[in-house]
Amino acid sequence: MATTSTSYSGTFAPVEPDGTIFTIRDPLAEARELLRQAARLPFHASRPQAWQAAFRQAVADARSAIRHHIWSAELPDSPLNRAESLEPRLLPKVDQQREEHELFSRKIDELVEEASAPGDVDIWKMIELSEQAILLEMALARHHNRLTQLVFETTHRDIGEAG
Repeated sequence: MATTSTSYSGTFAPVEPDGTIFTIRDPLAEARELLRQAARLPFHASRPQAWQAAFRQAVADARSAIRHHIWSAELPDSPLNRAESLEPRLLPKVDQQREEHELFSRKIDELVEEASAPGDVDIWKMIELSEQAILLEMALARHHNRLTQLVFETTHRDIGEAG
């Protein structure tokens, strides 16, 4: 019988018989964490290119995670597609989620492009890019919260009808 372990987020993860913790990769949480880390990178005026390289890598990794989330949301059995098919009343929220996918793709591409732009990096560029990363991270958090609500409303209804 598998036991459970509490992770930092307050969620429970089952422990495998060999003692390893079974985890499910959450691309949105990963993207948010990467953007949060990028925004907090230290900037040293004597080594601005080091900051730029680290920032660029973090936002490029965040872009991969966002793309993974969007790809998985398009799968036939995704929570978004299940919510749409099981609860037509939730269609406006489902549509909003899908529209945001396009926005997130554009914003993260712009952020990677700006972080990769040649030229001098100074404190002002660092502040601007860090602010963009924070704003995108906050938007992803709102998106994730709505998705969680959609899944809850769909699941709660299914449980209520079955029981």
